[in-house]
Amino acid sequence: MRFSREIITARSTVRKAACLSVFFFALILLSSCSNDPRDEVDDVAVAKMPREQIQATSFLPLNEDKPGTPVRVERYLAPGKYNIVMYYSPLDELSMSYAQRLMQLPQVNRDVAVRTVNINRPEATVVDLDSQISVDMQLQTLPYFVIYDPRQNLRAKGRPAFEQVNQFIRQLPNQ
Repeated sequence: MRFSREIITARSTVRKAACLSVFFFALILLSSCSNDPRDEVDDVAVAKMPREQIQATSFLPLNEDKPGTPVRVERYLAPGKYNIVMYYSPLDELSMSYAQRLMQLPQVNRDVAVRTVNINRPEATVVDLDSQISVDMQLQTLPYFVIYDPRQNLRAKGRPAFEQVNQFIRQLPNQ
C-alpha cells in the first residue's frame, strides 16, 4: 500500500512538472510572437541603409521619404557623438530656419550628428500637431529637440534641449 502511494505521489509530481513545462513553453512561444510595434522594422528608406552608413552620416532626415511616419530614432543615432534630433514641420518657419542651420552644424563640430523627423503627414496643409508623431511625443511647439550624449543616453529634451541647440548653433560662422 505504501508503494502504491509513492507511485501516485510520483505520478502527480510528474504531471505537475509536465504542466509547468508546457505552461513555460507556451509563455516563451507567445512572447516570441509579440505584436509589439517596437519589434518591427521602421517603414522608411533609412531603415534599409547599412548600419555603418547610418552611423557615419552626420545629417540624416529619418522619414524624408514618408513624412509623418513614426520612427524609433534610437536606431539611427551616431555613436560617439552628441545626437540632436529635431522634430519639425516644413510648414513651420522657425523649424525650417533651424533645419538650415543644423545642416551646417556637423561640418563645424564633428562631435555632433543631426537627425530630423518630419511630423507632418503628406496631406497636411498646416503644422500637423494631430499626427501620430505629435501625439506620441506630446508636441505643443516646434521645433522640438531631443539630445543624446555620445553613449546614446538621453541628455535633454524640450526646452533644455532647445537651449543646448542654440549654444551649438552659436558655433556656426555668421550666427
